Amino acid sequence: MYVGVLEVQIKIYEAFNLKDKRRIIKSTFDKVSKIYNFSCAEVENLDMINLGSLGFSCVSNSYSHLEERLDQLIKFLDDDYRFEIINLEREIINVNY
Repeated sequence: MYVGVLEVQIKIYEAFNLKDKRRIIKSTFDKVSKIYNFSCAEVENLDMINLGSLGFSCVSNSYSHLEERLDQLIKFLDDDYRFEIINLEREIINVNY
């Protein structure tokens, strides 16, 4: 079993208060959950208006399939005009029992 983890730090240009920021992040999470079936959470910078750290995770039985899904998610996030990706950390963990 493989677990894919992605942490993305973003700069949000359209946020003028925390309500704007959370609206954009929630909209992004809803789309990612619906289209790509990833688990999503805001993991850092919760009270900063223009910065956000988004965490995504997914489980698969195939390393290559998980790599492909993470690539698709990164492209999807990179194409979103509402924010800019500042930093990206990606890891695929092999879990053996």
